[in-house]
Amino acid sequence: MPLHGFSSLCDKHAVQIISRDKKNRQYHKGMNTQKAYVTHYLIDGKVIKAGSRCDFLLINEDTKTAYLIELKGSDLVKAASQLEETERILHQELLAYRVLYRIVANKCKTQEIKSSAYRKYQLRWKGRLLLQTKRIEEEI
Repeated sequence: MPLHGFSSLCDKHAVQIISRDKKNRQYHKGMNTQKAYVTHYLIDGKVIKAGSRCDFLLINEDTKTAYLIELKGSDLVKAASQLEETERILHQELLAYRVLYRIVANKCKTQEIKSSAYRKYQLRWKGRLLLQTKRIEEEI
């Protein structure tokens, strides 16, 4: 468990881990069919109390994969910035992990997805960024 001093939101071998904000409909669902050792943290306001940060961190401890998750209305550039800043703040804790980025937006405008500012993140993260509207459900 990389975040010492913080308790995981889920059981050690939880089969489904859902990241959802009370005020938004969108969510991220991690499906842990292999029953790996997982940890799940609320980052926004709990682990990181001030500044730019994403909403959740989900970690598969067995595969050493960390998912930084941002639930966003529609500002994709801000969402990507929040993911990047969270990774910077938690850099030491995440050194041993492959970090993946997840943005679950409420709505996405084509011009925003194709904007040069957002494309920079896509290019920098080379396939580690997944953006979907309403929900992401994936095997972790």
